[in-house]
Amino acid sequence: MNEKENNVKERNKKENHKSFWKNYKKNWIWVSIGFCICNTFMLWLLFFLMIIDLILALFFTVLFPLMIILVYYGRKSIHQRTISKIMLIGCGGFGFGVIIWFITGYLLITAPWAPLQALPPVLRGRILLLLLLPLYGIAAYIMYRIGKKREWIPYNY
Repeated sequence: MNEKENNVKERNKKENHKSFWKNYKKNWIWVSIGFCICNTFMLWLLFFLMIIDLILALFFTVLFPLMIILVYYGRKSIHQRTISKIMLIGCGGFGFGVIIWFITGYLLITAPWAPLQALPPVLRGRILLLLLLPLYGIAAYIMYRIGKKREWIPYNY
């Protein structure tokens, strides 16, 4: 009898996990709010333990709720396709562009074998900063092509 009860408990536990993930798409905002509350608590705990600065704790305390609000209203908006375009081209292009910028900057300017290593440090710094703009444009164009190919659908609903 004890083995049957254990099997029933295990089956109920698995069904509860399945039902949670089925209902997660409906209730994702509540899970996100719970994450935000836990994150805020941890940030301020780290601040009071003197592990992080006050500015960092305040920044992330304000940033996470703003991100949740933006995602919530972005999903409910009638201009969802336009928001998807802006996010994919703007944010995705910037993230991809910065990665390309780090790699290109290291290979062309800061590495010991780099062709621009012989230039004065001020000129190398200016070239490195000005290199970010065209690389951001190239990355934004790549993200535009990817978005156009996927018809601006960011993920499955």
